[in-house]
Amino acid sequence: MEIIFIQILAFAAVFLLVVGLRAAFLPNAAGTQGKPALFSAFEREVMWMGNFVHPFLHNANPAKTARMQQQLICGNVHLEVKEIRGMQCLACLVGALTGGAMIFLATLQVGWTALAVVILGGVGWVYPASWLAGTSQRRQDIMSGALPFAIDLLTVAMEAGQDFTAALRHLVSEGLQGALCDEFNVMLRQMELGKNRLDALKAMSQRVQLPEFQTLVSSVVQSTEMGSSIAATLKIQAEEIRRSRFHKAERQAARAPSLMLLPMAIFILPAVFIIIFTPVFIRVQESGMGHFFGN
Repeated sequence: MEIIFIQILAFAAVFLLVVGLRAAFLPNAAGTQGKPALFSAFEREVMWMGNFVHPFLHNANPAKTARMQQQLICGNVHLEVKEIRGMQCLACLVGALTGGAMIFLATLQVGWTALAVVILGGVGWVYPASWLAGTSQRRQDIMSGALPFAIDLLTVAMEAGQDFTAALRHLVSEGLQGALCDEFNVMLRQMELGKNRLDALKAMSQRVQLPEFQTLVSSVVQSTEMGSSIAATLKIQAEEIRRSRFHKAERQAARAPSLMLLPMAIFILPAVFIIIFTPVFIRVQESGMGHFFGN
């Protein structure tokens, strides 16, 4: 009974540790430059470990470093790549030590403790990078969903007689909210500081990394070079983006049955077999024929 109680406490401790780490990775408005709370709390340790391991990891895989840098920009995360690397080291160390100590206290077995150290250390190393990728992807999905509506508002404003800058200012101030509005606001500020429209659009395309927005920028560049109406180009692109999102949703829906096979085989079918065959097995045992299965 005491061992079961210790195991329950160990499970609860690991569960609360995971929940606490997830909450600590949320952005902290009061933190340093909007950093997540965990990065602000262990800023010195993270920077020290990041400065130590980042040169080796960058030389080993420069493409991974470039991808993480792009994810930081897309996700609007106020961190550097070496800080992510430092947090990977810190989370790996803490996860390995904490998990190993808890499993050793619960089981008193060296083998399970070593396995817990390897698994939780690996989880601690992978989680900061996966958190960054997830944050970037979620922000891109939000911007992708709001893009057709934003283009429609720009088109209506330009067809009403406003130029592109005035329509963009109206969109930022009154017509849109969220991550896409922040990016359009940055583009508007760049244009007000002297950058031309095409360069500002290309810079925004580099930040958001949305294929549909890159297509939009290419269409606007071509229409500007050819002297055609930008409002008409925006209207066509809004329809194309909606059509593309509809086809993407259809593809995801078509993949759903195949993705459900593995959970059904692992979780649902064993439960169904237990429900079906357990009464049969009990009746066989009660009828005195259980010794045939024992042999």
